[in-house]
Parts: sequence; structure tokens; C-alpha cells
Amino acid sequence: MSIGKVFSKNNITKYLVKGTGIAALGIVGYDAHIIGKLQSDVYSKSKDADACMKTFSNTQYLSSPSMTTAGLKKEVHKFETDSNFRHFINSAVGYFKGIGQSLISAVVPFALGLGAVFGKGWLGKGSAIGLGAYAVVKLFKDVLGFGHYNDLNKKY
Repeated sequence: MSIGKVFSKNNITKYLVKGTGIAALGIVGYDAHIIGKLQSDVYSKSKDADACMKTFSNTQYLSSPSMTTAGLKKEVHKFETDSNFRHFINSAVGYFKGIGQSLISAVVPFALGLGAVFGKGWLGKGSAIGLGAYAVVKLFKDVLGFGHYNDLNKKY
């Protein structure tokens, strides 16, 4: 294979289309990972707080007076506050919820990126052109703020 064939117009456009798709999938994946990490922390801590509140609430009353039952309830609450198994499981659940939430909100660039990477011929090229158009609209609307109504910065 000669150098001329590697750098022909068809190969350059093919690599440009694939590179555009990989870049889009990388950006979507990076954002999904970050949202997943944030959601993991929020979800696990809220579930830990709910569980601790439930066991603490249980220590505040007795159906019949008993020091043994009161001590056992306190030990259950202490075990709940010291255990991190629930936090570990809920962190994983929150992470995957965050990734799913992010991929759903970024379905257009995700689908166009997949089309550009795995599409052949006009499907790949059309997906790359769609990614370019999406990037331009995203730049003007979200990054630069044109055409985006902002309640916090009203003119009057």
C-alpha cells in the first residue's frame, strides 16, 4: 500500500468522519462519567441518611419498657451508622443512574456519534455533518448564550 492510497480523499474523509464520531462519544462519555460520580455521591448519602433516620426513629420509642430492647435498638442504630455496605451498593446504583440520566439527556450527540463511527458511506458522513451542526448550535445557544432566555439576567 503506497502513501498516496493512505492519504487519498476517500480515506481522509473516512478518518475525519470516524474521528468526529469518536470525539463526540468521548465527550458524551466523559460528561456521563462525571454526572455518574456526582449522582453516586448524592444518591448513596441520601439513602444512608434515610436508613439512619429510620433506625434512630426506632430507638425513640418502646412498645413495652425494657432495657434490653432499648439496648438492642441502640446497637442496631450504631451498626447502621458504622456500616458502609449500604453506601457501597447505593454508590453503584447512583453511578449507573447518573450515567443513564446523562446518556438520555445527550441522546442526539450520542446517536450521531455512533452513526459516525459505525456508519458506512452516507450514513457516517451525514452523522458527522449532523454532529457539526449540533456543535455549532450548542456553541451559539449554550456556550455563548445567543437565543437562550435567562431569567436571572433580565434587562429590566
